[in-house]
Amino acid sequence: MQPSAETVEVAASKLMEWYARHKRQFPWRVGMRDDWRVLVTAFLLRKTRAETVAKHYDKVLAALSSPEKVLELGVEGVEEVLKPLGLHRVRARQLYGLAKALAEGRGGRLPGVGPYTEALVRCLSRGELVPAVDVNVQRVVARLFGVGDRRRVGELASQLVKAAGTCELNLAVMDLAALVCRARKPRCGECPLAAYCAHARTQRS
Repeated sequence: MQPSAETVEVAASKLMEWYARHKRQFPWRVGMRDDWRVLVTAFLLRKTRAETVAKHYDKVLAALSSPEKVLELGVEGVEEVLKPLGLHRVRARQLYGLAKALAEGRGGRLPGVGPYTEALVRCLSRGELVPAVDVNVQRVVARLFGVGDRRRVGELASQLVKAAGTCELNLAVMDLAALVCRARKPRCGECPLAAYCAHARTQRS
């Protein structure tokens, strides 16, 4: 079932109001208008809790401030920088490969950069009104509108971003997923979208 434009607009508005009061504070959410910074942040957050990354973020970003700096350090040097975060060998190889591709000006898909990371760059660095759909955003949108198809979730997420008129809608959904719409035991009673949510209705019935 296609939600009405009014429902999408109200949901986006309610979510942004909630986000203004409850958004999580992370160092990478300041000054994101830089492709490289967004890419490095996305790599660091893979399979690692945001709170863990936050503890080491400023030091790591200073050491890996540009593709040229990564190439200068080499894989082993990048490994040393990333050790506090774990998975440092895998991440070091990935970041070095990405830095090399950028330095060489390769076209097409960058190594280690999938649709989600690409969407983050377009949204957070370039300000494009596009959805960034990972497993957490997928869960929130699927529950809200009662859909399971990933393509349909992407379409609805896009409608929410455009209705909000800001890329921060993506961050709002991420925070709602982390704090309220959790994979297990979602806190529907605390959710700003509960009145419009298909999943919440099934919990009440």
